Amino acid sequence: MNDPWAFGWTQVFTLVGFAITISIAIGGFKTFGRWRREKLEEERIAVALEAAALAFESKYIFENIRSPMAYSYEWQDLPKEGFKDDREWNSRGALYAPLKRVRDNKEFFEKAFKLQPKCMALLGKECEEIFMMMHRARREIEVASQMLTWRTETLKPDLRDQLERDIWNTGDFEPESDRVGRKLTEFRLKMEALCQPIIDAPYRRGISLAWAKRAASRAAAPTKRWETVKNG
Repeated sequence: MNDPWAFGWTQVFTLVGFAITISIAIGGFKTFGRWRREKLEEERIAVALEAAALAFESKYIFENIRSPMAYSYEWQDLPKEGFKDDREWNSRGALYAPLKRVRDNKEFFEKAFKLQPKCMALLGKECEEIFMMMHRARREIEVASQMLTWRTETLKPDLRDQLERDIWNTGDFEPESDRVGRKLTEFRLKMEALCQPIIDAPYRRGISLAWAKRAASRAAAPTKRWETVKNG
């Protein structure tokens, strides 16, 4: 006769096996969920570092674009047609120089356009309006430079003064008239206010320094790749 307990013990062992398997699966799901959250947090920190760096870089980019110092090589591509003589061409060339500098910094503005949707996805939709402050400032410089270069005779004195204030950074002279400068300052301050808490979060929560460094290296990777290509 077969042992009546044989089937019973087999069933018990089977149930125990199922229980162990379920426990392992639950633990795996929890581990996966934690890993996924950590990866997302790494991405957020990397994008926040990249956005903050771009905001700080914009200060030096626009200081160069709006510098009152202009040199003749900067308007050699300006067509001479439409100007009375070389004197007028050179005079307008100095007003054309900021537009040329914007075009020369095309790579920076393309980087900003590519970064913007990543920031919106990971840091919040308010990033769009923050980026728009810089885009509007750039566009105002472009329009002002174009109008001063090709339509200066038709401009009223007050408008001409304002357009010149838009293309040139004269420091602390009449800061209330510097509408472009105000947009750029607000862009930097708001971007820093958005990104800095995200960058500092791992340290406040006591997360390991190595983990935070991985996020920082992810943000630095595009810059390193570009420097490698640039240096051949």
